[in-house]
Amino acid sequence: MTAIGNPKTLANFINCLSLLERNTYLLYQEIADKIEVPLVKSFLLQIALDSQKHSISLKGIAESIANPEGNLKDCQKNTGETWRMVDVILKDVKGKTRIVSGNFTKLAERLSVLESVMGEEYYMFVQLKTLEFMIKEINQIYSIDLGSVKKIFLNIIRDEETHRELLEKIKTLVKPKTKVDTAPVVKYQNPDAWSRPLPETG
Repeated sequence: MTAIGNPKTLANFINCLSLLERNTYLLYQEIADKIEVPLVKSFLLQIALDSQKHSISLKGIAESIANPEGNLKDCQKNTGETWRMVDVILKDVKGKTRIVSGNFTKLAERLSVLESVMGEEYYMFVQLKTLEFMIKEINQIYSIDLGSVKKIFLNIIRDEETHRELLEKIKTLVKPKTKVDTAPVVKYQNPDAWSRPLPETG
């Protein structure tokens, strides 16, 4: 994450995060549309709606600092690997007519990595002095304290953690079932028992 030294640059960066979250929303929406398992679909839509909410919140913060002016190329540069990851996965998903639940595990792993990277980005941002600088800029126009805006970013970080947990649940839901052998265990413990003569009756 690059150093941010003026209101316009900061507004542009936050706006890029908003666009990144919008793309993430589109990604999860696309995946949910192609998954047939209702519970998996509902988890994916929950993540999609969280990402949409993040996008709206970040856009509001950016526009409270300055009028952002960023194009997609600038945003690709500003958010680096994270933007590329979303873009690559989205292109892969769009190339499929449907996603079979049994093949979803590998995709869920990629999404988990994405959520981890995004959570780390927000965590680093909260730790930087940039956040305090941002609050001072917003306070010149609105009466907002540091805690209020910081809470938005902390909530996003918590959401990213929840997304990883949901993806772990999804992986267990789509895990292929192994065939259970219903043969009596004794057959394997003592094969000779199956060939012994039956005891005489009477």
